[in-house]
This record gives sequence, C-alpha cells and structure tokens, in this order.
Amino acid sequence: MFKGINKLRLFLLSIIGAFIIVIVTIIYINAKLTHYVKAPKNLVKISRNIPDLRLENVHYEKTRKGKIEWEINARVARHYQGKDLLTLDTVKMVYYGSPERTVVIVGKQGRIKPSTKDVELLGDVSIKSSDGYLLRTNSLKYTSKTSLITTNDQVTIIGKTFHIQGVGMKLSIKNDRMSILHTVQTTLKGKFVKGGLPELGL
Repeated sequence: MFKGINKLRLFLLSIIGAFIIVIVTIIYINAKLTHYVKAPKNLVKISRNIPDLRLENVHYEKTRKGKIEWEINARVARHYQGKDLLTLDTVKMVYYGSPERTVVIVGKQGRIKPSTKDVELLGDVSIKSSDGYLLRTNSLKYTSKTSLITTNDQVTIIGKTFHIQGVGMKLSIKNDRMSILHTVQTTLKGKFVKGGLPELGL
C-alpha cells in the first residue's frame, strides 16, 4: 500500500472542509453587505456592472475559546445585488484544523453566487497544508447542488512521497473520491515491496 494515501485523503478532506468554510464565510459576508445596502424603492436603476458596495482590506475570522479557527482576507470585496454576485480580489484563507495542522488557500479572485452557494477561485490557486501537501491549479469551482469541486485546468498535487500532474480534476465530497481527468503523470518516491507497485486509491 502507498503509505502516503491516508495523508493525501486527509489533505483532500481539508480542502473540502476549507471550501465549505469559504462558502459559510461568504454567505456571512453577503448577509452583512445586504444589511448595509438597502436601495430606495424609487431609485433609478444603474448599470449592473457597478457594485452596490465596495470594501477594501476585508478581514474576517472566527475564534473559539480564544483560538482562531479560520480567517479570510481579501484586498477588495464587491457586492452586486442585481447579479447575485460577490467578488473578492487577492483572496487568502487560513483554516486551523488543529494546533499541528493548517491549510492555506489563496487565489487572485473569488466569485461567489450566494443564492446557490457556488464558489469559484480564479488565478494562481494554491492549497497548501502545514504537513507538506500542495495543490496548484489556475481555477477551482465548488458546485453546491452536486457537491463537486472541479477544474478544467492543469492540476499539480505534491506530497512528501509523490508528485501527481494532469489536466482537469473532479473531487466528490459525497463519495470522498478524486479523479485526474487527462494526461496524468505520477512520480512516486520511497521504498516499495519488490515485485509490486503501491496502490494510489484515488
């Protein structure tokens, strides 16, 4: 058996957990923004490309018993009520799973549709855990209805004992199963049993 598979599964579960936290956070942010944005009934409609509200240097965090559970930062947040859209520029989120383990998610932009709870991260997306796992791609999308995290872009997953690269990825939250869709290349490191290959179990 491939010894790193359990840690890889833990890393993938951390991705799932972090995405869910992002969604909950964005809904919270959207609720706050909606609270402050109440357009008069007789106000003339303006272009839907202009945000109803724009915030800079956004920072939210959740603490429990004096310890931070997660935090999210964005250079700019824009709320488009007419488009049912919230955008975040230069997004960074840190999820503190335990004192020994954290997961950091970054991307150039986040796009969230609050009504459907769909989330998309765009531009130099990376997810890194403190125990040495790294996922890199150019975009990640979470679709709430299907509970899938997907991308059509090139994906690289790096661990202490493996390096996986391919094009396109599908990660099912319901089934806890990940698939690299095309042009998969896998490099394994470490000691193996003579005459056999480890099972990735992906």
